[in-house]
This record gives sequence, structure tokens and C-alpha cells, in this order.
Amino acid sequence: MQFIERTCILALCVLPVVLSNSDIAVESRPNVIFAMADDLGWGDVQYNNGKAATPNLNEMAHSPNTILLQRYYSGGPVCSPTRGTVLTGRNHNRYCVWGANTGQQTRDFKIPETMPLPLSEITVAEVMRDAGYSTAFYGKWHLGDFKKLDGGNKKWPISHPGQHGFDKWWATERSASTCTLNCGCFPHSKCVLGHYGKRPACINYHSNKTADTITSWNDPITGDDSHYIWYLAKGFITKQAESKTPFFLYLPFHTVHIPYIATDENREKYLKQNYTKDQADYYGAITALDEVIGELRSLLKELGIRNNTLVWIGSDNGPERNTPGETNGLRGRKRMLYEGGVRVPGMIEWPDVISSNKVSWFPVISSDLLPTVRDILGIKPSDDRPIDGISILPFLQGKMNHRNQSIYWGFNIKGNFSNEYNISTSGDQYKLMATYQNGTVLHYELYDLLNDLGETTDLKDKLPTISNELLNQIEEWRKSVMESVDKVGCLGTGDTLLKQVATFST
Repeated sequence: MQFIERTCILALCVLPVVLSNSDIAVESRPNVIFAMADDLGWGDVQYNNGKAATPNLNEMAHSPNTILLQRYYSGGPVCSPTRGTVLTGRNHNRYCVWGANTGQQTRDFKIPETMPLPLSEITVAEVMRDAGYSTAFYGKWHLGDFKKLDGGNKKWPISHPGQHGFDKWWATERSASTCTLNCGCFPHSKCVLGHYGKRPACINYHSNKTADTITSWNDPITGDDSHYIWYLAKGFITKQAESKTPFFLYLPFHTVHIPYIATDENREKYLKQNYTKDQADYYGAITALDEVIGELRSLLKELGIRNNTLVWIGSDNGPERNTPGETNGLRGRKRMLYEGGVRVPGMIEWPDVISSNKVSWFPVISSDLLPTVRDILGIKPSDDRPIDGISILPFLQGKMNHRNQSIYWGFNIKGNFSNEYNISTSGDQYKLMATYQNGTVLHYELYDLLNDLGETTDLKDKLPTISNELLNQIEEWRKSVMESVDKVGCLGTGDTLLKQVATFST
């Protein structure tokens, strides 16, 4: 399938039906489903010239009730940071989720390690649960451990979905293979060794059946890991529809994080097309995820709740290095703040509000979820903590053509802000990337994202006024983040360590 033409840059092709907050009756509050792939690149999907067959995502992208977001961004260039932004609406650096959560692998707690998601953060699940929604989480958590470390280390607080607003949850603490025995979960899966040569390490799903007990899942489920997550989600959705209870469902899939192993059936489809085993496993895992998206949309229609359900799809960052993952011409990959590391596949389907399909280059980021939900439900923030996302409800309604707040990313920041790290900002057109050390900018780059998709031409010398303006914005945002860190307290930030330990229960 050919790449979709950029015919709707920052403007709406056809305006969707306008629906204001006052039009949303209490009994018809929309259900919200946020589904997120893992390490799925902007060019991995078929509608962006990807090699994996994704017919269901293609169909959704062209649905009359969908906005295809060709400038959809993950909140960070790696796993845990983006997951924090989805839940909190805040940049992950504000609460010390500096990078991929290490948890039980951490041995030296004196260095500035990335923290679990603090219990003091307000999540979208908590907001919706307080508004009468049923909430559920199935998939990859990667924002903290579920039970105490073997050594009883109290400096690493427990932080699991049940502590952050989710009534129902089955989750892995970190990554899991896309198809594996998975500690008893998949004894009937048709998975072979693929190109890895051996089965990956065993990672299980956990939940808390009581306040203090973490339980493992041991019932056999046939299929790919994406199918397993869907098995859980399907039951939840069906139950809520039958009881006419509005719900929030968060589905963070493991696909297509390494080690990716496709089912025999999906692998064979690609081997027959002369792809390598590595490619066949990669594309096959994506196809399994696509199958689940198709089943999800079909179930919503079958249950009669499709029109009143907002389905938001994204990825946590760009493709991993040394994998078949593609960016379709974007520069960079996972762990980088260039577009290939943070611009990912994204779309939103909501029939009650969106009535005409459009391809949009309006910038949207994962941290926009919480403020958008608040806007939909007419809920005001409970305090004045900085929120980095914005409500995109006016955009979905056809009332917003330009983003009224810049997007910011920060990567490799640590608690003392003295190391070398990167911060970038982007608005409707220009993006500036700056490298800091000890509070000083070492160098920076400026790109025109509307006319230079691959970030090939640095315009900082040609456009000094714009460069300086964006540098000033970055500096103001950096100071704001430092203030947030001081309030939250993080491991490795000196005296604030004691405050951090006191904030969480173990």
C-alpha cells in the first residue's frame, strides 16, 4: 500500500460532528480504550509502507470514524517513560522515571536510578474510577515492581496497577516474549524456536487478588501473547457492556519488543514470501497484534457500544536497533529524540464524534490522554501540578487546527541534572533539539518538520530568531521539570531520598 499523501497538513479535510461537553449525558459517558504497541515503528504498519500485513489497522485508518494521526508521538524514546506519560499527562522526568525501569535488577540504590511510578501521581485511571468508570489493565506495566525484593530493600517502593486506579489487572512487570511458554500460560501455543534458537526466559503475569497478595496466572491460553491479552480484555469489555457500566481499558501489548517470536502460522506466511526467519518472526508478531485490533473493533460493534467508545492506538517509542523495524524515512530509532525514536503509528476512532475520515498532521502525544479525558468528562484538575499534555477534544471535534502548547521530550536526564542529556521541543512546524551538560547547552539543532520529514537540514543558522525562541522555551521547561523533581523527590538526589522513601508504602 502506498504512503498516504500529505493532503491535510494541520487542517481538517472534512469536519467531524461537533460535540461539546454539555452534549455528553451522564448515562452516555464514552468508554475509553487505550491500546499501545511496544517498539512499533512508524514505518512498520502497512499504511506507512510497512512489510507486515496489518489489514485491520489499515481498515481502521480508513474508517469514516477515524482520525489517522501521522504526527503522533510517544512521550519518551523508551518504554517506561512513555508509559508514565500515558497515565499521568505529565512528562516522565517530573517524577523521576528517567529511563527503562530496572527494578529487581537494581543493586546500587545510591546512583540516580529511574524510579517506579510514584503513588503521589494522579493517573487517568484514578480520574475515571472516581467518575464512576470501571477500570482495567492487561499487559506490560514496566513502571515498578509488584512485590518486595528478596532482600527486602525498602528503598525501592512497590508500584503496581492496582495502586494507580485499576480495579482489574493482570500484568507483567517488564517485557515478555510475543509467543512463548510464558510460565505455564501457553502450554498449547504453537510456537517454535524461531530465529532465536532457544525459548526466551520465563516471565509471568501477576495480579493482586487481595490487598497484599500477588497471584500468578497459570491457566493455559492458546495463541500469541497479544491474543492472551485480548482474552482478558474481551471478558472485561463484555461484562461492562452487559452491565451498561462505562469503562477505561488500557492495553499495553508486548509486541514487537524483543524477543519477538511469531506463531507457526504467522511465521510461515512470511517465510513463503522469502523473508528471513528474523523478518518472519517480526512481521508475524505484528500481524498477530493486528488480528487482535480487528477482533476488538468487531466486539465493540457486536456489543452495540462501538459508537460510544473512543479507541486510541499508539506505540511507546520507535523501532529497536538491529531489528527489521522501519521508520519509513524518519531519522533515528528507539532511544533517540529524532522523529524515528518518538513519532509512532497512531490513530483515534470515535464514531459519536468523528464522522468523516481524515489524515492529520496535527501533533498529538501520549500525555494528551489524561487532559482529554478530563475535558470529555468536565473534570477540573484537583491541584496545580504541571501537566504537559493538552486536551485534544477540540481537535477531535474539528475546533482546533493548531496545537496551543509545545511538546517537550527529555532523555538521559538524571536526578542531579549534571550529566549530559538531551531535550527537544516541537510545535506545529519547527523542532529544536538541545544537548545539555551541567545546566549549559553544548549544542543544538533546528528542523522544519513540515518540509523536512527526515530531519536532514539543520536550520539553526538560517533561522536564529526561531532557534533562540525555542531555546528559551526549553530552558523554561527544564527549570519547571527541576522544580517538579524537587517536590517529588528521587533516588540519587541527595536529601530528597528520604522524602521519596517516605512517600511510598512498601
